[in-house]
This record gives sequence, structure tokens and C-alpha cells, in this order.
Amino acid sequence: MKKTVIALMLFFTSTVLVAQKSSLQLKAFQRYYISGMPPNPVLEIGGKEVDVKSKTTEPEYFIYLITKKIPSLKIESVWIKKQSYQATMQTVACKPVVVNTAFRKDTLIKYTEETVWQIRITGKENNLKTVKKNISSLLLENELVVKLRDRKRCLYTQTVKHFITLESERGQ
Repeated sequence: MKKTVIALMLFFTSTVLVAQKSSLQLKAFQRYYISGMPPNPVLEIGGKEVDVKSKTTEPEYFIYLITKKIPSLKIESVWIKKQSYQATMQTVACKPVVVNTAFRKDTLIKYTEETVWQIRITGKENNLKTVKKNISSLLLENELVVKLRDRKRCLYTQTVKHFITLESERGQ
């Protein structure tokens, strides 16, 4: 009787471990750079002061995908704030993922046993893609939409409602 109970316990334990679901988790951060000194008002002829607005630059994006039990992924499309971007993806070698700022270190991804991928934005998409209805509703509600495909041709869509804004960094 004991052998039967132990055998059943081992069987169910191994079944539970094998049947764990695959999962994806997307984390997105943005950081703006402050360059130079704040703009001073410009004096026009006659002594009239005109306020000069500082130029806003594109933020730097830190996008990470944490995967569990999904061996290989490929990016289909990346949409940031309703704009299509080209991107590449590679695994992160060092965990936890830490970004240095002028005064402190920010931990973006804590140590985990799962595979962590970094998605790097390489540029804006030149040719406009037609947006399907299911994606267009996601683009209206979220700042980041990422479509991925695995080896078995399964399609995954991950979204982030709002980017987490990191402390601004001084630029050159």
C-alpha cells in the first residue's frame, strides 16, 4: 500500500511540474535626458522678451520581457505611443538588471530564474503597416504593444498601459 501511495504522489508531482503554464511578462521604462542649461528669454529688437521653449527629445526606452517555458521568440511588431518601431531582441546575461543614474542605481528587473529578454528599439518603421481592428483597440488603450511569435508559430501580444518614468539624466 505504501509503495502505491508513494508512486501516485511521485506521478502527480511530476505531472504538476511538467504541466506548469508558460508565461510572459512585459516591463517598460522610459528616461528623458536634460541637456544644457534651461533656456533664457530671447531679446528682440525694441527690448521685447520672447520665451524660448526647450526642445523635447525622444526618451530612452528600457523594455524587458520575462519568459517562462518559452524557448525562442521573435518580434513581429512593436508599437510605442501609437507609432510603429523596428526592434531587436536579445537575452540579458546579467541579472538583476540595474541602470545607473547620476546619484543612484535603479533596479529595473530583480533577479529571477526565468529568461529575461531586452527589446532594443532600432528606429521608427518607415513603411506604414495596416492596423487590424484587434490591435487598434490595444493601441488606443496602451502606450506599448508588442507582438511576438515563437518557434511553433504561436502569436503572443503583450501590452503595457503606461511606461514607468525613471529620473531624468543629464545629457551632453
